[in-house]
Amino acid sequence: MSFDETVMRCGAPALCGIKPSCLFSIRREQYNERKLREWKAALTEDGKYVVALPRTKTRMLFFVYDRSLLERQCSTCKIRQYLLQKGYPVESGFCPLLAELLHRLVAEKTFPHEVGVFLGYPLEDVVAFEKMAGTQFRYSGSWKVYGDVHAAREQMKKYNTCSTWCRRMVKKGVPVPHVARRYRANFGS
Repeated sequence: MSFDETVMRCGAPALCGIKPSCLFSIRREQYNERKLREWKAALTEDGKYVVALPRTKTRMLFFVYDRSLLERQCSTCKIRQYLLQKGYPVESGFCPLLAELLHRLVAEKTFPHEVGVFLGYPLEDVVAFEKMAGTQFRYSGSWKVYGDVHAAREQMKKYNTCSTWCRRMVKKGVPVPHVARRYRANFGS
């Protein structure tokens, strides 16, 4: 699978404005830094960002986000309280909050549980996942669901539909930033 296809398979919901962020890793040899630089201006203009982080000697971690959606996600009172308990600088604004998450993703050997709230998962599911150590969930798909299974399935279906449509467009030769714009134009965000 090409770099473009991987980014769309894993990051399309954030690039298309239906999810605050996506997180995935790829093999270092698959990473195309030149292409990412080419996309940067168009994506930034649309408020979308792709951050490449070194994870291991063989893997790169990608954090793809829609700034507006992610800021909104992180600004709710309950999520701010949760992140404050986790040691995040919530009173310092969005950029320091994001910087702390990115630092933790690179510095810690395991993923911090709170990454789920940045990814748009319901706080109830993130807290229960941590408490239950990933067991006793009611449904598993893009994330482990402990709360509203119906709502979670509907959201996961939207993410999958978006990724599938975007991958088809990339296979037709449409550049990643243009695919995301076309999706928003055709389906709204």
